[in-house]
Amino acid sequence: MRLSTTTGTFSLTLSGGYTPYKESIRRLNAVGYRVLDINFCRALTGQTDLVNDNWEHLMHELRDEAEKLGIGFTQSHPVFLPGHENEQPTERLEVYGEMMRRSIIASSILGVKWAVVHPQEDRAKTALDVEACIQDNVEHFSPIVELAVKHNVGIAFENMIERETSKRRFASHAAELAALIDVWDEPRVGACWDFGHANFLYKDQRPALRTLGKRLKATHVNDNYGKSDEHMFPFHGSVDWRSIMPALVEIGYEGDFTYETHKEFNGLPESLKDSLAKVGYEIGEYCLTLTQS
Repeated sequence: MRLSTTTGTFSLTLSGGYTPYKESIRRLNAVGYRVLDINFCRALTGQTDLVNDNWEHLMHELRDEAEKLGIGFTQSHPVFLPGHENEQPTERLEVYGEMMRRSIIASSILGVKWAVVHPQEDRAKTALDVEACIQDNVEHFSPIVELAVKHNVGIAFENMIERETSKRRFASHAAELAALIDVWDEPRVGACWDFGHANFLYKDQRPALRTLGKRLKATHVNDNYGKSDEHMFPFHGSVDWRSIMPALVEIGYEGDFTYETHKEFNGLPESLKDSLAKVGYEIGEYCLTLTQS
């Protein structure tokens, strides 16, 4: 297991700008990272290289730059809709469709093994109906899975947040995530476990990880106190990392330990971000030592 992080670490500046990918990977390389997750999420709002007409050329340039630095991309985070597709205006769905297509092809160009997507739920129609939710997601994601497999990229479905103050949410439970994945019976369809999301529901995450077992292909590593999706470094919240790390070894997890801790950096001036990133790197390296216990 290797320590990894998202390019979203440095994504937003105080002025509202977006840090270019090349700058992000150079700074993360200087911190010590050699494995990265490329974040495409903000393409939906008109940011990142993905929205440019020459996006494919830019992705090839980014791959070349990463190779020079000795960096590999193993995960990506394509765009996702904030809500169900039935709730979206037509023009937004068109942008989503094109940016999802670009996300998958860009992932392939960069050598990404697993692209992480969010399961959707039509709460007005399918809430609490697991079979209906699965069918809904199969209809929505089958063309995306087909495109990804064609380009040698895996699709990893991420567990969602189920808050105490909200209704049940599909795919927040590991068993539902496993059931969705199993419908495809495809080795390039798996799970991404977000430990921060899981902390809303599981005080002990080990049973959930065992339920997923070999389906687990990717991770989103972040911490919180189970009340807000704070995306903090490990040990900055209430997630029990000392029990989780050996459990990842127990289930034979072969992917990376990939940070999604961008909120640690939001609001900070650029002059402080690199020093904080180094602290986070050291925390992550400590987490990896816990797999040996």
